[in-house]
Amino acid sequence: MPRHLATLFALLAAAIAISCSGNRIITNPLMTDKGEILPVADPCVSMFEGNYYLSASTDTGLVSYRSADLQTWECLGPIAVFPEDDPLKTCIWASEVHLINGRYYLTYSGWNPATGTLDTNLGVGDSPCGPFTLIAAPLIHLEGKNAIDANIFIDDDGSAYLYFSENAASPEFPAGYGALRQARLTADLTRIDGPIMPVNEEYADWELKSVPRNVRCNEGPTVFKYEGTYYMTYSANETHMGDYGVGVQTAPSPLGPWTKADYNPILYTSDADGMSPGGLPAVSSPGHNSVIFNEKGAPEWIIYHRHAPEVSSFPSNDRVTCINRMWIDGEGRVVTDFDGKAY
Repeated sequence: MPRHLATLFALLAAAIAISCSGNRIITNPLMTDKGEILPVADPCVSMFEGNYYLSASTDTGLVSYRSADLQTWECLGPIAVFPEDDPLKTCIWASEVHLINGRYYLTYSGWNPATGTLDTNLGVGDSPCGPFTLIAAPLIHLEGKNAIDANIFIDDDGSAYLYFSENAASPEFPAGYGALRQARLTADLTRIDGPIMPVNEEYADWELKSVPRNVRCNEGPTVFKYEGTYYMTYSANETHMGDYGVGVQTAPSPLGPWTKADYNPILYTSDADGMSPGGLPAVSSPGHNSVIFNEKGAPEWIIYHRHAPEVSSFPSNDRVTCINRMWIDGEGRVVTDFDGKAY
């Protein structure tokens, strides 16, 4: 069998098991219940009432899926946050849904035609797949800049925090930059409570691969707490190019100070499994992840998107969803079973 056909077979059939938990075996890329590769980006997964629910980005807006086993996903349809005839309903992405105080809260990035910027909006509903009623539109607006990829974290004492990426152009980076930001939220989650502060303005070498294209970007934060330490996963470089990846930083409090791990990145572009049928590294631009926890509250899985195997040139927004095991070791380090291969 020619090598490119063998690679395609391995990618599409996902024949090699990459992760297991108990009797659960998961293969990549993830699949729909129709037998198709799950073609979504910016995946956020949480468990509600015994099922996993995924909210994600598509070319036509936000969509919701449900799964009992993390492997096969049933499409529940679009996530409704706009009237059906609103032309802006497709200009939204990077959604997250969290169960907070008995209700489901949705954050997403959406275009603001009045200002020409992307804002973060907040909706609330009684189901993880909506419909949602907007209660803060915008939740974050930055004058002349974009506020995207928001993540809400609720601490043990009930205090609420928001993390997001400030995206814009600058004289130094005319093609764009992304910088992580953080702030407290009011108890009802609808307003910023205090100043918006930087997360970490230092950029590691692995985060600067897109700088030759006049781009520097950190985005896609996800914050969680484990055994007294605050962890943030985040993405760096350009998602539509071939050098996206995921790193980790930790802090003693939800507002820092944040220290980037010296073992970053934990997900990265790799040709360890050869080239894809499209001629790109078999693992191209894994990123914009969320974390799935077990019944004890420990991180168990990291779910993310990467370029589809058919992608043959950049830039590209053709992405599929994948998953790997994730845990915290005895030294407090984030560990995954990601090895740079495409299975």
